[in-house]
Amino acid sequence: MKTISTNSFGQWGPIFCLLIAAALILPNTTFSQWQGNPVSVAVNNQTNPMMTTDGSGGTIVTWQDKHNGKYEIYAQRMNLNGNAVWATNGIAICTLDSNYNPIIVSDGSGGAIIAWQSYRGSNTADIYAQRVNSSGAIQWTTNGVPVSVVVFEQDTIAMISDGLGGAILTWQDYRSNNGFADIYAQRVNPSGSMLWTANGVSICNQAAAQRGPKLVSDGSGGAFVTWYDNRAGNYDIYTQRIGSAGAVQWTTNGVATCTMATDQLKPDICSDGAAGVIIVWYDYRSTTDFNIYAQRQGPSGAIVWVVDGVVMNNNVAYAQIDPKIVSDGMSGAVMSWTDYRTGTTADIYSQRVNSTGAVQWTATGVIICTSANDQIKSQLVSDGNNGAYITWQDHRNAGNADIYAQRIASNAAIYWAATGYAICTAANDQLSPMIVSNGNLGAIVAWQDYRIGNNFDIYETGFNTNGFVAIENSGTKNPLEFSLSQNYPNPFNPVTVIYYDIPNAGNVKISIYDVLGRNVNTLVNGPQNTGKYKIEWDASSFPSGLYFYRLESGTFVSTRKMILIK
Repeated sequence: MKTISTNSFGQWGPIFCLLIAAALILPNTTFSQWQGNPVSVAVNNQTNPMMTTDGSGGTIVTWQDKHNGKYEIYAQRMNLNGNAVWATNGIAICTLDSNYNPIIVSDGSGGAIIAWQSYRGSNTADIYAQRVNSSGAIQWTTNGVPVSVVVFEQDTIAMISDGLGGAILTWQDYRSNNGFADIYAQRVNPSGSMLWTANGVSICNQAAAQRGPKLVSDGSGGAFVTWYDNRAGNYDIYTQRIGSAGAVQWTTNGVATCTMATDQLKPDICSDGAAGVIIVWYDYRSTTDFNIYAQRQGPSGAIVWVVDGVVMNNNVAYAQIDPKIVSDGMSGAVMSWTDYRTGTTADIYSQRVNSTGAVQWTATGVIICTSANDQIKSQLVSDGNNGAYITWQDHRNAGNADIYAQRIASNAAIYWAATGYAICTAANDQLSPMIVSNGNLGAIVAWQDYRIGNNFDIYETGFNTNGFVAIENSGTKNPLEFSLSQNYPNPFNPVTVIYYDIPNAGNVKISIYDVLGRNVNTLVNGPQNTGKYKIEWDASSFPSGLYFYRLESGTFVSTRKMILIK
């Protein structure tokens, strides 16, 4: 198709109707739907992906892998173009049998520290860890160093960077042999040495069950740890601070965050930006359904907001569960949760709370997605501008699970299509999305994927602030020349996708113009590396008509037309 001169668009006004007619009879270019970058597509199952940033716009992904007929731990580094950097289908982190549920944090040097549950020759799980550098070389003892290998089970691990190239881990621990889990923690340095008491420091060993620990850095080489605790006969929320040398800083066995009657469950935690924390959980104090509550605690453990926490969803009907939380960068937080307020299906909602405990958005929370059937397992990360990117597992396509995402601003504005952007809608199920920042105001999502229909693989993709930008990796070489393809579909209503190739790294700008030559939207305006790209334009707020989209990069300029018909 011939491109249109970029000198002036006003000349097209008088022949607007003619152009629409012409466009309607133009053949559509057919594109195979791109559905993410393969991280590992080995035989048998690859499941439970977790990921962290590589510090260069890409990710390091880890998962449990059965391609050798036993559960091993593997990892892969994906660069900012979505290409695998290490060996095809990943490198082995642990090749002994029966290893599960890996977690991962950046080592601050382009590599990562990975921890997991390992049954190696035992019927109870221990905790092991390994460090891998930016080139994929194993840094510690083959198959990992022991973090906790005492009797009975250690499981449900959480981990953060210690800010000095090492990591702090916490977990559920059954070493007391009374049938109840306690909470323990350990710090490992960049060389793989344990810095605290062998097999971990007791965070809480109260004579009852303590479960589901989560942690966040205290900014001084230590951590805040929160969990749900059955010491009173129902589950409450407790929190403890541990210093960089492994000494607990608050009351033995933790400070009460919420001890309201009935159960408080599964807390999540983030920094409050002032040396304290904000904790969120789901709460059965109404005795009819679960609601979302939050509390702020200072550096010494003092309760900052109203005793037993502030409700985030105004006690709306039916259950709200599984909250996740990130800092809003202004001493408050943004959270998401799974919401059953319809009484039949699960949706995703969000809320923001400020430093004083006042909810900032609609009292009952803001809709992220209320499409048909269930939306569950939300995860979120800061958008770098006081809002958040939220991703979830979506069952709107009855019989299959897909991955969707949304961006919400600090003022509760929804950036993308009201039902979310489709990250992956490939055949069969896509499950358990995880999300991290790409370090450039965008984010990257990874998930386990059943598209081939006989085993799970691992895929990922990324997007930026302007809407979804997926970086295509089809196994071909980088493009040799600039290309701006025809959008698809065309005509469209209200969403279309623009495909383009960038042969040389540099600033890229993609703009939308109306028939009078006015710039009505800018989809991309910033540096991009060599690669094949696609970007979505959601024209829900624009009137029907003829539009033009223009790609500019260096001296290259190309423009094409498209038709929006509502």
